[in-house]
Amino acid sequence: MGFGKKSNETIEFSNELDILHKHIIKNNLQVQKSDSFDKQCFFLEQHIGEENFKVTYKKMNIINIISGISALPIFIMVMVVCIYNKWIDKNFDVFGFIINNPALYIIPVVLLIITLILSNYYSILRKKLYHEIYPELKRKLSVKEVTFE
Repeated sequence: MGFGKKSNETIEFSNELDILHKHIIKNNLQVQKSDSFDKQCFFLEQHIGEENFKVTYKKMNIINIISGISALPIFIMVMVVCIYNKWIDKNFDVFGFIINNPALYIIPVVLLIITLILSNYYSILRKKLYHEIYPELKRKLSVKEVTFE
């Protein structure tokens, strides 16, 4: 994700959080305020007796952690190969050694596939959370662009 897109997303979340806070104040909702957009959604969802946003958010975070854990061995292996080849033994045929030992490339390939699948699932959950569940939460709360006029 590019810097511009990430910055734009942060501004959007900030604007949405501001809208939620104005809605809470205007409607005198007995809901705790939070500086975190996601936590604010948790509190509002709890107010209406649901947990869909929270459950999906937690699932998304678990998938993110698992994908990071599955990618870590691949990263370590690549770093070891680069360090060994560059500074320890420049004449050692690292790639020939890996090709002659199938476990050294089969396991990382499997982990890479798992990481890609988990990353794709994370993206699906993220899209569902912010483009389906959040708008539905706003609809249930009757949240609109709130102004203090």
